[in-house]
Amino acid sequence: MKGSTLHRSGLTKEKMGVLASLAKPERKSTRAQLTQYYKAAKSRELDLLWGGAQKGMQKVRNVAKLSSQRSPIVYLSMGFVAGVLFMSLITLMVSVFSMSTRDKELTPKASKVEVISETTAAASEAAPTTAEQKYIVKQGDTLNGIAYRFYGKYSEEKINEIQRVNNIKNPAALSIGQELIIPVSQEL
Repeated sequence: MKGSTLHRSGLTKEKMGVLASLAKPERKSTRAQLTQYYKAAKSRELDLLWGGAQKGMQKVRNVAKLSSQRSPIVYLSMGFVAGVLFMSLITLMVSVFSMSTRDKELTPKASKVEVISETTAAASEAAPTTAEQKYIVKQGDTLNGIAYRFYGKYSEEKINEIQRVNNIKNPAALSIGQELIIPVSQEL
């Protein structure tokens, strides 16, 4: 083109160069052709993978729909069966433990039979002697607690005996530091 034509059309040389490069068919290099081939192959591969993933997700959705469609009867019956099993287990455990204690009560105890002469009987009657122990009352002690500590069980007779020996009229009036005499029977 001539310069005057270019000037009349309003096109600059740069714009004309761009138009000329667009008009020519561009020859691609080998590398560009390989890149285009791999991109096309990768896109097909990704399409296949995406289709498989969508099928898997659809299966999961179907399973979720089935599990959410269970009726309350199913849950009620499962709870009933679980309750029956639990109660039978508890009943079995209670029966096993009660049988073991019942068997211990029913077993005959061996009794010792001794022949005691009159002199031995008189000596055995005099055998239990009463010893005395001293105890100093501490904070929080009660007469019942002290009796339990020395005799191992609660006994009204033992508490009355401790009161009698120590001249205690009011068992609630124990004072801290008070010395008590505790009668303890000992067998020879």
